[in-house]
Amino acid sequence: MEASNLQIYWHESQPIYSLCFQPSEARKPRLLTAGGDNRVRAWMLNFEEDNRMRVDTIDFLSSLTQHEQAVNVIRFNSTGEILASAGDDGQLLLWRQNDEMVKEFGMDDTEFDDFKESWTVWKKIRSGSDACEIYDLAWSPNDRYIVTASMDNAVRVFDVEAGKRVLSVTDHNHYVQGVIWDPLDQYIFSQSADRALNVYEIVKASEDNTISALKLKNKIIKGDLPQRIGEQNFDKNETKNCMLFHNETLPSFFRRAAISPCGNLLCVPAGIFKSEMTNEIHNSVYIYTRAAIASNINRPIMCLPFLKRPPIAISFNPNRYSLKTDKAYVQLPYKLVFAVATSNEVLLYDTEDVHPLGIVGNLHYTPLTDLSWSQDGSLLMVSSTDGFCSYVCLDQSILGTKVGNDSLSPVRTQPEGITTNQRESKNAVNILPVKRAGPTGEQGYDTGPKRIHPILVQDDQHKEQQQ
Repeated sequence: MEASNLQIYWHESQPIYSLCFQPSEARKPRLLTAGGDNRVRAWMLNFEEDNRMRVDTIDFLSSLTQHEQAVNVIRFNSTGEILASAGDDGQLLLWRQNDEMVKEFGMDDTEFDDFKESWTVWKKIRSGSDACEIYDLAWSPNDRYIVTASMDNAVRVFDVEAGKRVLSVTDHNHYVQGVIWDPLDQYIFSQSADRALNVYEIVKASEDNTISALKLKNKIIKGDLPQRIGEQNFDKNETKNCMLFHNETLPSFFRRAAISPCGNLLCVPAGIFKSEMTNEIHNSVYIYTRAAIASNINRPIMCLPFLKRPPIAISFNPNRYSLKTDKAYVQLPYKLVFAVATSNEVLLYDTEDVHPLGIVGNLHYTPLTDLSWSQDGSLLMVSSTDGFCSYVCLDQSILGTKVGNDSLSPVRTQPEGITTNQRESKNAVNILPVKRAGPTGEQGYDTGPKRIHPILVQDDQHKEQQQ
C-alpha cells in the first residue's frame, strides 16, 4: 500500500470539493477535479516506470470554465463520454471533450496555450428561475437521467437528452447534501441535514418506461440499536430506538453515501451512535442491505462505530474480488471493497474481515470532501478543502483477484454475528507516511494504531424477514 499528498496548485489554492476518474482502461488515468475557483480541471496521472504504486508526475490538460460560482460536484456517465458538473450557481452543465482544440469565447490566450485538450458544454440545464445551490448529483444506470441534491431542500430529476427537469420533490426539511441512484434502477436515496435518509421508489410509465414519479418509500431517521455493555461490546438483545444521523451542525457541505456496484449494500455516512453508559455521541457509518431497504427496516444491519471524526463520504471500489475465506461477515459470492472518508482520515474496508484494510491519516490540514476509485480499482483519490489531493494505491495482495459481475446473489449475514472485541490481525492498520508535515495530535490525529470494527446489529428475526 502506498499513500501520499500531491502538492501542486490544483485550483490556485482554492478548496477542492469534488473529483472523479474518467472511466477508461488506459494505463494513465484521466482525473477531473472541481473547486472553489469556479472551474473544473482535467489532469493526467503518470506513474513511476518501475513502481505502478507511486504517482510520479501530473500533467495539466484543460480547464472547464463555464460555471459562475464554486463547483461542488462532478460525475461521469457510465461510458465516460459526458461529464456532469454542478455547484453554487445552480447550473447543471454537461460537458463533452472536443475532437480538436476549441478556444472558448473570452478565454485568455496565455491560459489556452497551456491546454492539451478542450471541452465544450454540450447542454446547460437550470432547474428554473429559483435555481439554488447544488451539492451532489448522480447518473441513472442507463445515463438517461441525472438526480441532484439542492440547498433548497429539493431532490430533482433531469432528462439528459431533453435537457430539462422532469421531477422535483421536497420531502426533506433542510439542505439535501447527497444523492445516490440505485444501480438496479429501483431506488433513489437522498441524505439531508434534517437527519433523514429518504428512500424513493422510482415509478415508471408503462408505455415508454420513462420516469413518471418518485414515491417516498421510507424516511429513515431512527433505528433500533444494540446497547453498549463494555468498552467495545454490545448486547444485541437489548436495543433502543435512537437517532441515527448528525443534525445540521455537521461541519461539512456533503453527506455522500454510496451503494455497491451490485446494489446489495448501502453505506451511509454522518451516523451517530450514542453510548448509554457514558452518554457520549460516537461517529459512525451505517450499512443496509437491499432486502432491508425493500422491507422498510430502519435498523441497519451493520455499524462502523467509534470514528474520531464524522464520516463525510463513502465510495465503493468498482470491482468485485474473490473470497479468501468462507466466514465473511457479509455472505456474498465475492468480496466488495469500500473507502470511508471522515473529515481527517480515510479508512479502507472489505466485506470479508472485520478489521480495516488500512487507515490513512495525516494527509491534509482541513476536512476531506470526496473520494474516487480508478476503474481498475487499484487507485483511490481523495480531495480536501485545503486545496490539495492525495492518493492511496493498493496492490493485488490486498485486494485479491478480480471476479466477473455475473452474480447478483442477495446479501446474507454471518449467522453468529460480529462483535467489536479486539483481535490481533496482520496489517490491521496502516498509518502511511506523507511528503509534508501534517496536523498535530490536538487536531484529531493519533500516531498510534487503532482498530475500528463493524458491529452486526441485525438479529435473527430481521434476517428471516430479509430472506
